[in-house]
Amino acid sequence: MILYIDTAFDETTLAIKKDKKIFEEKISKNTNISQILIEKTKHIFKKIGVEKEEIDAIGFNNGPGNFTSLRVALAYVKAISYYLSIPVIPINSFQVLLLSSHEVSDENQILIAIDAKMNEVYWVYCNHYSDLFLNRTNFNLTSEYEIYENIKNFNAKNLKLIKNNSNILNNTNKNNLFFDKIIKHKNKENLEHIFSYIEKHQVDNTNEVNLLYVRNNVAKKMI
Repeated sequence: MILYIDTAFDETTLAIKKDKKIFEEKISKNTNISQILIEKTKHIFKKIGVEKEEIDAIGFNNGPGNFTSLRVALAYVKAISYYLSIPVIPINSFQVLLLSSHEVSDENQILIAIDAKMNEVYWVYCNHYSDLFLNRTNFNLTSEYEIYENIKNFNAKNLKLIKNNSNILNNTNKNNLFFDKIIKHKNKENLEHIFSYIEKHQVDNTNEVNLLYVRNNVAKKMI
C-alpha cells in the first residue's frame, strides 16, 4: 500500500493505492494543514479499512508551492517513514503537473508555470517530456516579464504551456508570443500516473529527502 501526500497546491491531496485501487481525500485551501493533516490521514485510513502499518512507501510532493504546508508535510512523512521504516519517494510539483496533463508527449516543448505569489512564477522549460525526469532542466523563479524574455530565446515551435493558475502568463499576444496549447491544471492530479512514478522510484536515504525550494536556489545564485 502506498500513501501519497501533496500539500504544494491550493488544495491538499491525500491518496492511497491499495490492491490496484486508488482512494482520494481532498483538503480545502482554507484549512490549516498543521492542525488537520493527521486527522484527515486517519479519516481516509478508517474510510477504506486499513491501518498505517500496511503502508509500504510514501509518495510526497516536495514542491515548489505553499512553503508552510510543504514543511508541515515533510515533517509528517519523515515521522511516518521513521516509525514504520519505509521509504519516502519525492516527486516535485512540475512533475505532478506534467504527469497530470494528457495533452503533451515527448515530441512537445513544454513550459510549466506555478504561481509563486508576490508577482513571481516558478517555471521550468523542457525540450522533451522526459527531460523533467532525467535532471536535464533548470528550475527558475522570476517575474512573468522575465519568463517572456526567456521564451524569446527558445525558438520553440508547438510550445505547450501547463500552469496551475489561470491568472498567470496570459499576456502572450501582448508579448508577440504564441503557445500552441495552454493547459490549465485544475488541482486534479492524474493519480494513476503519479502512483506509477512512485512505484518505479526508490530512495536510498529518506533522511536526504528535502523540499525543492526554488527561491533558495535563486538566492544562492545571486550571492
